[in-house]
Amino acid sequence: MQAARASALNNDRRPMGRQKFVTGIIRPIKLPAAILVCFALLQAPLGMGATGKLPPKHTSTLGTPRTAVPNRLKPGEYLWVPEVSPRGPIVMVVSLPEQLVYVYRNGVIIGAATASTGKKGHRTPTGVFTILQKREDHYSNLYNAAPMPYMQRLTWDGIAIHAGRLPGYPASHGCVRLPYEFARKLFAETKTGLTVVVSDEKLFPENVAHPGLVAPVNVTGTPVGGPSLVDGIVWEPDAAPEGPVTILLTNEDRRIRVFRNGVEIGHAPFTLMDRHRKITLHVLTRLEVSSSQPPGAEAPDPATGRPIPRWLEVSGKDENAVSTAELLAVFNIPSEFLSDLATVVKPGTTLVITQPAASASARTTLTNGVVAISADGATRK
Repeated sequence: MQAARASALNNDRRPMGRQKFVTGIIRPIKLPAAILVCFALLQAPLGMGATGKLPPKHTSTLGTPRTAVPNRLKPGEYLWVPEVSPRGPIVMVVSLPEQLVYVYRNGVIIGAATASTGKKGHRTPTGVFTILQKREDHYSNLYNAAPMPYMQRLTWDGIAIHAGRLPGYPASHGCVRLPYEFARKLFAETKTGLTVVVSDEKLFPENVAHPGLVAPVNVTGTPVGGPSLVDGIVWEPDAAPEGPVTILLTNEDRRIRVFRNGVEIGHAPFTLMDRHRKITLHVLTRLEVSSSQPPGAEAPDPATGRPIPRWLEVSGKDENAVSTAELLAVFNIPSEFLSDLATVVKPGTTLVITQPAASASARTTLTNGVVAISADGATRK
């Protein structure tokens, strides 16, 4: 049924040859009557985007930023940490059971927000969709010209993601409402063609209906296996030969995972040198190797004779430069895995260290606060 619906909707797309965009606003054109019917819900009067004004806020929950794991967010709250994974493909998952939207980049979560989806009789359809159209300032001509700020269309017959009221339960006519500020930030990061999965517990696996810190689907929306909890080392770089690299260390399940171009290419267990050490969010990016480091800053790698790479902390208010050696003084990672990891780590690689487990099924405790940890002796920039 869902597949047939999706197929039918795909056939309702407007002929590309008839489209002509000028500063983001469609010129008046003649369209077949059947296609105009499909536009009824979302077809809008001209917005104010061209004037430089922001879309109206009065009909939306503005939103409150929080640094908490997604299932601790309350209605109107959102998490937005794009620095965790600054490059790579983006995929979104809308969890109808949780009334949450998850945003992943390069396989790792960069944002989540509370949502309000379709109410009884107007249930938001499940399935795999792509963003068909984006409009910053959009209005419905079916529901009293209701504002739909930062609209991202999922179907041609009226389903979209946009800012709106969040009462804490499904209340829309089928759209996915988001906090205004989150919708604005998300709009700036997405492009048409991006994959959005709308999931429930009937048609999707547990890890897609209830996502975690790692993307449960690939860039095409196909579910992937949940994060492996098997004690052992996996290294499969050929699964994604090229692309940006993100490394995720999750203390709760004591796993290090490596993603390239949104695909997990390896994982391994680790231990803490100090098992009582408190771990929360810590984001670093690898710096260019410089041959002109200050004397005594760091001994050269005995294997290559080159200076050992340093990492720049980007999650705190201040920037810290920490060495690879200082990071390894906190974590005990299998040496063979580190050797493999060294072959893919390059300047710009992001390293994320956090307390919560990568999947909800492995979660035991939760840490809400964000306290950037720094190795002793870190050099202030």
